[in-house]
Amino acid sequence: MSRIILISVMAAAVTLFALAQSTNIPPDIDKSGRTITPRPQPHLIYSPADLAHNAVTLPASGTTSASAVVNMSAVTKSTLFVNCTQIANVQVNTYKEDGATIDGTYALVTNLPVGPQQIYIASELAPNTTGGTLSVSVRLPQRALSFQEVNTTASAGTCTDRFVVGY
Repeated sequence: MSRIILISVMAAAVTLFALAQSTNIPPDIDKSGRTITPRPQPHLIYSPADLAHNAVTLPASGTTSASAVVNMSAVTKSTLFVNCTQIANVQVNTYKEDGATIDGTYALVTNLPVGPQQIYIASELAPNTTGGTLSVSVRLPQRALSFQEVNTTASAGTCTDRFVVGY
């Protein structure tokens, strides 16, 4: 009987010791500065104001400014909602591990029609779009992303973006 109690106490002590181990890696934070693990919701929505892409001027035959950089750590799926008043190409900027240095800029979708469109980017499925032509296959995981639109016409317009990420 005492042997069973001794073994139980030893097993409990080993378990408590194993659970007491910690790491010094800081947690990822969301746009509000809160840790994203554990996540209260499976999705996080970035508004046009969050992305700094609310009715952004789409210059004639030019490029909009890049949206705000979105931390994509632990993201498994995302949808970019684009609404432009002119036909546009959508470019995505990928970032290095520091989350601030651009690693590459890719034409994600070309000839995106006027009006609201969606572009889906995920880890397991190929990117998809409701309009235009998919140019490159950017997949998750990525450290961070930002977006910009390129006007393919000689008339100026505007673009508004929203972004939804899923964990």
